[in-house]
Amino acid sequence: MQKEIYETAKEYLIENIGELVSAGDVYYDAGQSTWNVKILAKTPHGLLILGEMRLDKNKNIVDVPTKETLLSILKTKLTGFQVRAIL
Repeated sequence: MQKEIYETAKEYLIENIGELVSAGDVYYDAGQSTWNVKILAKTPHGLLILGEMRLDKNKNIVDVPTKETLLSILKTKLTGFQVRAIL
């Protein structure tokens, strides 16, 4: 089931967010009865975790951050890399 969840999440991210993000680790949250999938961004600094999306047992997407939210998180993380490079 994990592979199916991963593939569903990957397809959704490519179609709705773009090819610079990808699905990462998949785990089941028994308390919420959802599958959670890490959302990763490919950057010159390596892969960065931007958040998570949740899917139910039927592979329906329950919650996913908006493209704008993911972009904002990415900008914040990349700014941190730039500040460290200056120091």
